[in-house]
Amino acid sequence: MKKIAEKVNGLIRQYDTTDPSELCDRLGIIVHMHELPEKINGFASSYEGVPFIVLNKLLGYYEKRITLAHELGHIVLHGSTNTMSLSLNTGFCVSKYEREADCFAAYLLLADGSGELEDMEAVTAADVSKITRMPPDMVEKAFFT
Repeated sequence: MKKIAEKVNGLIRQYDTTDPSELCDRLGIIVHMHELPEKINGFASSYEGVPFIVLNKLLGYYEKRITLAHELGHIVLHGSTNTMSLSLNTGFCVSKYEREADCFAAYLLLADGSGELEDMEAVTAADVSKITRMPPDMVEKAFFT
């Protein structure tokens, strides 16, 4: 997880923002809102080498922000790997990729404006969940397992 934190901090320092939407703009990642099945918050993929993220247009502000940070994590950490396609077509277990994307999102959403993460030793999963509005199980997977 330290490598993920370093990657997040590098992006924050390079682009001077912790906003996942702004990072997508700066990285040339297209973000599109679309009506998706209720259980799908979003997905990341690429077309002819251009990365894109599709978000469920029914998401609220915080759900959108969390999902965008998670999908950005997939692109930054896993490049062109399409975890949805891997899972559906190969049976490959993608839980490691999902956990890493959750961790990326949590680090990004918890980072202070300087690009440094707040002291994680003094907080619980419930504290992180309250601060970021990320689901507690996502926080638990990212930081406390």
